[in-house]
Amino acid sequence: MVSERNRNLELIKYINSLGIKINIGQNKARGNNGIFMHKGNDFRIDISKNLSEEQVLSVILHELAHYIHYTNDKKMKSLDFIFGDFNDDIKEELIEITVQKVPKEFALSLYEKKKILNNEIKHLACELKTVYSDFKLSEKYKPIEKTIPIPFKYLLSYDRIKFLTKIYSIDKLNEDSKLDKLQKDYIIIKSKQRKINRINSKINRLNRYYSNNSELFARFMESYFLNPELTKEKAPNAYKKIQTSDIKIIKDVENALIKK
Repeated sequence: MVSERNRNLELIKYINSLGIKINIGQNKARGNNGIFMHKGNDFRIDISKNLSEEQVLSVILHELAHYIHYTNDKKMKSLDFIFGDFNDDIKEELIEITVQKVPKEFALSLYEKKKILNNEIKHLACELKTVYSDFKLSEKYKPIEKTIPIPFKYLLSYDRIKFLTKIYSIDKLNEDSKLDKLQKDYIIIKSKQRKINRINSKINRLNRYYSNNSELFARFMESYFLNPELTKEKAPNAYKKIQTSDIKIIKDVENALIKK
């Protein structure tokens, strides 16, 4: 069996022959596992530090797929160059491959945090409704807001503020005797709602990232080269399109990966 190191060396040799400079473990790849960059006819792939040999190979293939995409579509949006008519069925297959590769723990942690925050908000809202029966989470509640003095009123929009020479924060809110419990609960609800908004923003960014055509193609090509049987099972139509494509780089990479 070909070792990961030998496969990496063969692949790197081939990538260099394409005129692509590749840096492995020399920088942080701008906070990513890897990054493909281009400026005119100069191409570069950076692979981040602290990756295993297996991870390095996977990331190299991912970034090389971006190179393939760029050389066939400078905007890196359309996948017609490889799949012909890139229809919804093909896209669903690529998404299925992506699902196999997404770090589920991170996504699950976001949804779990959101669930906990929602439960905490509902509990606080129930307490407020015992006094203010018309209280609604979906809108500002002026009967409470108008009773909250400055500088605490600023905590309705920020978790931490400096007013004159003193720091006020959500974390220290329960220690302050100038506010009653309902005022504190209301301020805390607003803080937790901001946290949920930030989590929703992260989830939306993840969704946009993982459904981006260029990323779908790159993750598919990773799987195609390293897990052909799984790829054929999960994405038979997309797999067949790659098998019958006339893109020389794909065949060359396959040959580089099987060399001893």
